[in-house]
Amino acid sequence: MTVSVSKAALRVIGDQVAFLRAFVRHPLAVGAVAPSSRFLAGAVAGVVPPGARCVAELGPGTGSITRALLQRLGPEATVLALEIDPAFCQVLRRDLPDRRLRVVEAPAQRLPQVAAELGVTVEAVVSGLPFANFPAAIRHEIVGAAHGTLVAGGVFAGYGYAPFALPPLLNVHFGGHGTRFVWRNLPPAFVFTAQKPKWASARPPDGHDQG
Repeated sequence: MTVSVSKAALRVIGDQVAFLRAFVRHPLAVGAVAPSSRFLAGAVAGVVPPGARCVAELGPGTGSITRALLQRLGPEATVLALEIDPAFCQVLRRDLPDRRLRVVEAPAQRLPQVAAELGVTVEAVVSGLPFANFPAAIRHEIVGAAHGTLVAGGVFAGYGYAPFALPPLLNVHFGGHGTRFVWRNLPPAFVFTAQKPKWASARPPDGHDQG
């Protein structure tokens, strides 16, 4: 008997293998043993205005949220994906040959420099980073970089498996946050959102809440 396996199924299996390998190499940076479900990816990407011209994604992994962004955005949009794992960068470039996607092998903290080098104006930032695994200083550095890069009125969306790591950062840097819960993910996850005030400057706040 011949068993037929679809390309989509093979991609899912490949993503799982890539994710597990990355987790073994960098457990703190990856923070999960499986990619985000399409429900979680849709909840994060759904925060981004469909008319956004440039969206930065921090820690795209194998591209679950990236795919949702590309489906949501228009033909002239740009998704700027910053990923530190070279294997994930290879997967993204291979599996998502979309001219709107620009994969940059760089840490999330370098978002302001990367955006400036490419001459793009970032209207939204989405994150798949496991903030709970990072030291407080690194958490603030990443969210501060996102806030400082966003245009006034720009939006931020990220997720986590507990409501203690990312919300305080958004409160400090953005002045508040919103929360929703997505059950259909392994494990279930919180989605946290924030918006940069329309009157805000590009400079992130000086105060740090180290809790």
